Amino acid sequence: MYDLCAIGDALIDFIPAAGSSREQPVYQCNVGGTVCNLLVAASRLGMHTMFAGKVGDDCMGDLIWREMERLSIDRSGYVKDPEHFTTQSFVTLGENGERSFSFSRRYGADIFLRPEEVPMEKMMDARFIHFSGMSMTDEPIRSATFEVLKEAGKRGRVVTVDVNYRERLWKSAQEMIEVMNAALPFVTLYKSSDEEALLVSGEKTLEAAAEKIRALGCRFVLISCGERGCYYSYRGGKGMVPSYLVEAVDTTGAGDCFFAAFLYLLRSAGDMETVPEERMISMLRFANAAGALTTTCRGGAAGAPSAAEIEKCMRENPIRDI
Repeated sequence: MYDLCAIGDALIDFIPAAGSSREQPVYQCNVGGTVCNLLVAASRLGMHTMFAGKVGDDCMGDLIWREMERLSIDRSGYVKDPEHFTTQSFVTLGENGERSFSFSRRYGADIFLRPEEVPMEKMMDARFIHFSGMSMTDEPIRSATFEVLKEAGKRGRVVTVDVNYRERLWKSAQEMIEVMNAALPFVTLYKSSDEEALLVSGEKTLEAAAEKIRALGCRFVLISCGERGCYYSYRGGKGMVPSYLVEAVDTTGAGDCFFAAFLYLLRSAGDMETVPEERMISMLRFANAAGALTTTCRGGAAGAPSAAEIEKCMRENPIRDI
């Protein structure tokens, strides 16, 4: 049985190299994509993972294949597309490592995954079945993802989501809200940023947003709040958990590594709704440290930390005030 199977995007992030300038940018090629980053981070923590998605049959796709092979990510659902090039993203870094994305995706391979190309039986043989908003922007991958969600619902599987809203990849914010609200009744564990949670829910506070999202059927709501930490809401409690003070260089992939670290601990915690709140807070501190540590180096998947590195960060870095 897999610990984590994920459907969605694996792409190439072009990150500004050290010493690069706005006038003459020099880009470094990194394996990325929210789903790929999550799987890389989870595998680095020792989880048994599988990828389902479409990548170009090209040099960039080869880079992704080799990285997944190096980390023992099962590629049973890895589909090579001879017609469409591997999706690419150019990352711009601002102050404190905050990033923005420019995607080359209109004809990117990841959106062309068809329902019949998903290894459904293998996807269902997992502790966690994951998707992100990136797999909901276009057809046919949207239909492929909904097929996975429907089958998971029939079998009572734990489904996780990261909203990962990229405004320019959707026709409108309203389309994203409608599609995600249609998907959330299938979701067990919801994760998004604070801005995304307010947008999806239409509420003005994190507490109200979490309550509305839980009312749609999500048993656990996890909202990342950048350097401040995260907000959680489940039957056992709710509240903020602060993060750790670090010198951020690049925030690409921080949310993915945060979520992978949480799933790593949740895997052995039993039913998430019955985990004592004190233990849940401890798990979220670990996840916050993973996300914070990721920001101290460039590149999403490249910065995924080990459990020992996360624990070292928790010992050596102070907790932020909130």
